[in-house]
Amino acid sequence: MSDILWEQTGGIARIILNKPDRKNAIGGDMRANLTAYFDRANEDTSVRAVLLEARGDCFCAGADVQAMGKLSAFEDRKRLQLHSHRMIKSLYALEKPVTAVVRGPAVGMGLSMVLACDFVLASENARFSCVFSRRGLAPDTGSAFMLSRLVSPMKARDLIYTGRFFDAQEAHALELVTHVVQDQHLESRATEYAAKLAELPTLSVAMSKKMLQLSLSPSLDSFLDYEALIQPLMRTTEDFQEGVAAFREKRPARFQGK
Repeated sequence: MSDILWEQTGGIARIILNKPDRKNAIGGDMRANLTAYFDRANEDTSVRAVLLEARGDCFCAGADVQAMGKLSAFEDRKRLQLHSHRMIKSLYALEKPVTAVVRGPAVGMGLSMVLACDFVLASENARFSCVFSRRGLAPDTGSAFMLSRLVSPMKARDLIYTGRFFDAQEAHALELVTHVVQDQHLESRATEYAAKLAELPTLSVAMSKKMLQLSLSPSLDSFLDYEALIQPLMRTTEDFQEGVAAFREKRPARFQGK
């Protein structure tokens, strides 16, 4: 069974995270498969709108912790650039309108993917967290870049520094979620929403999206270059080892600033 699914009906492509037994945590192969499908959606002229969805009761628990702490700083930097950054840049650059359809938690890299989409439909039980600080890490996969442009600087600091969870209603109030939908209607509402987006002039949407992105400084590419220097260093700290251990042992972390 593939960990990423592609389903297409007419002009609507669904890209679906399909590892519910691992809460759709993203490993190396999933990053590569997501990148391939985002590129496919961008290049396929029959695709006019994209839905990013997930199987199970969790949208995405972030990066798969099984591989954490096993790479050198150099190897970790290359992993970020070759896999995580390539994936998020492919999603961010997708010229078709992309709607995230979120049920349950969207955490860490999962939140980054949601923020990189054009629109977000969230179930009433959706929850979000920029969890990196709780693992002793700096934010990655562009989450700081996108949060700092979508909410106020003070709110971005709150969400990034604390890594706290916030629910769908708060996310909607912060304008990080387009619509909050009753859980039983989420799929049908997403289909209706994508169908309306698919009727739009795709070239106009693509150029409008590019113009909005060009108005941001620095660009996502240059921001991710800096991120690739910072995050591997963070993974060498004692606080990172403690953050991962606390997560695995389901206990509060005891950070020492080391």
